[in-house]
Amino acid sequence: MTVHEIIDSGITAADPAGYVEATIRPDGQLAALRIDPRAMYDLTAAELAGALIEAIQRASSARPDAGQRTT
Repeated sequence: MTVHEIIDSGITAADPAGYVEATIRPDGQLAALRIDPRAMYDLTAAELAGALIEAIQRASSARPDAGQRTT
């Protein structure tokens, strides 16, 4: 499976402002993270960190098995 196929098979979500987009693989691992270049000028470091967390959490919670945990 290529990197593009792995990313395409995952769940992608963004922060509310659209600065950050995260893709989570079906196994729950982070597959891709895209940061809009405007974020460097528009956001503080703390705001960017919050946007990263928000995008990753949204993508993770959108997975079909997000409510199930395996150990």
